[in-house]
Amino acid sequence: MKTSINKKNTFTRELNVIVPWSSLESDFKKEFNAQKKKYKIPGFRPGKAPNSIVKKNIGPAIEANFAEISLNKFYQEALRDLEIVPINQAQVKKIDFKENSDLTFSVVFEVSPEFNLPTNYQKKIKIKIDQFEVSNDDVKQSLDELRVNQSKLESVDAAEMGHYLYADFQELDDSGIAIIGSRIENQYIKLGDGNFNKVLSKPFINKKVSDKVVVDLPYGDKKISKFEVSIKKIEKQILPELNDDFAKSVSKDLKNLNDLKSRLKDNIQSNLNSDYEKRLQNMIMDHFINATKIEVPISMQANFLENMVEEEKKKNSEKDINEKEFKDKMKPYAEKNIKWLFIRSKLIEAEGIKLEESDTDKFISNTIKNNKEQADEIKKYYDNDENKNNLQSNLITDKLFKLLVGYSNITINKKSTDELREKKNEK
Repeated sequence: MKTSINKKNTFTRELNVIVPWSSLESDFKKEFNAQKKKYKIPGFRPGKAPNSIVKKNIGPAIEANFAEISLNKFYQEALRDLEIVPINQAQVKKIDFKENSDLTFSVVFEVSPEFNLPTNYQKKIKIKIDQFEVSNDDVKQSLDELRVNQSKLESVDAAEMGHYLYADFQELDDSGIAIIGSRIENQYIKLGDGNFNKVLSKPFINKKVSDKVVVDLPYGDKKISKFEVSIKKIEKQILPELNDDFAKSVSKDLKNLNDLKSRLKDNIQSNLNSDYEKRLQNMIMDHFINATKIEVPISMQANFLENMVEEEKKKNSEKDINEKEFKDKMKPYAEKNIKWLFIRSKLIEAEGIKLEESDTDKFISNTIKNNKEQADEIKKYYDNDENKNNLQSNLITDKLFKLLVGYSNITINKKSTDELREKKNEK
């Protein structure tokens, strides 16, 4: 067997193969005789027709079938000999075979793209990043959320700003007639909050149960729709007092309100630190993606986008999506992720990063130790090979980023979350 490889680009290969008749003759005769036994023609018992008649009538079909079988066999053999690993299914560009002749074929497929990591990358990673620190307002906001979660609702006679209304909404046409099929029942709204801002809530102030209020509200694709709102219940939110007893109700191991505030502060800072780590990793990823000349294999991009479409359909099963527009929109995201997939792999190889079995066992043990009540579920989860493989991949990635962070020249701009809130309010 003779083989030759043509490089179309950094990831596309054309494999040309010539298999001599001497390597095919024995198998072809077996295939011919097998088909001859099955062949039926008037005037002859099955399998007894002369070779000349069999070749005349079904010879081309036997040759075509044998060529296809042989192509798969010698294609795999050529890949092993050349130590090539395709990343997609090969396309047959040419195949030629007749009895007593060589088998020749050409196939095109994609491989992992050829590229080089940036030279001296260990000394060229420069990052400027904001790092946020928890503020007193963060703690206050968390305390308010806890109080809301433990609040109670109490019925009142008349509605005020901040009260909850339990009501039915009937859409009306321009003449004030109810639109059949456009009624929304048993809805909870909070006056002065969310969609019901102070302006929209004003007509409901001082209204009572059984009152009906006609208002213009934003609805669906229409800018404004007229609704008749039938009030069924009015409730006031009663928040628990913020004291040591409240802290103990949140968690039995808290002794007083100061303990609760300290824990909330630590938890918020932990989340901010996690966010910082993710942003730092993304900036390092972007550095390598921008600094590395690498092409994205067409088949990988197509598969990535197709998977994204399927995921989007699952998330929005009731909504039709324009697949072409969605794929065009997500194409840069797909390219970025595929590029990083290859860069990550080459960095791990270049740095000689390996994962010991003890690393995996240690992580699982620590997870169980910190979540004793879910010990059985955690063991069962990581007994699954796919889940365990994903964990190992994540642990290797963690090792890689720890190394890359060590190489990086990082300029940290420390800020309070108050600054972050101010910017959001400005927008």
